[in-house]
Amino acid sequence: MRVHNLCNGFSIACDKNVLLGDQVKILAKVLCLCEEHKIDGFVSAFSITDIYYLVRKCTRSTDLAYKAIGKLLEIVKACSVTNNDILAAFQRKAKDFEDRLVAACARSIHCDSIVTRNKKILKNLIFLFSPLQNSFNSFHNSQHICTII
Repeated sequence: MRVHNLCNGFSIACDKNVLLGDQVKILAKVLCLCEEHKIDGFVSAFSITDIYYLVRKCTRSTDLAYKAIGKLLEIVKACSVTNNDILAAFQRKAKDFEDRLVAACARSIHCDSIVTRNKKILKNLIFLFSPLQNSFNSFHNSQHICTII
């Protein structure tokens, strides 16, 4: 199933470790591009629940957790996790099952890229952009923010 891309046909899946990590400039740039409708951004459904849990736990506020998720969903779309996605990730038998599941979900909706900090797990699976690379700034000129690994 191909996701209907509204933003120049370029879609990107954002791994939870980028959303919750210390790469604030990269995250801000990705979210800004999504908000400006220059790219379509996706996060997995299980990332949404994990983010909700962590915000609620850290702030001790259900209201703030819902507000955080609400703001995020105004900018990016949630990507469902199907049985086929789980089986695809499971068959890889990687150490980090969650990263494989993110890659499987991104593939199933035909995302062009994954933004992640974990190159090793996603190697050879999909176009990949890592916040540790400097190529992100070339997006506007070349329509590529990813590197084939």
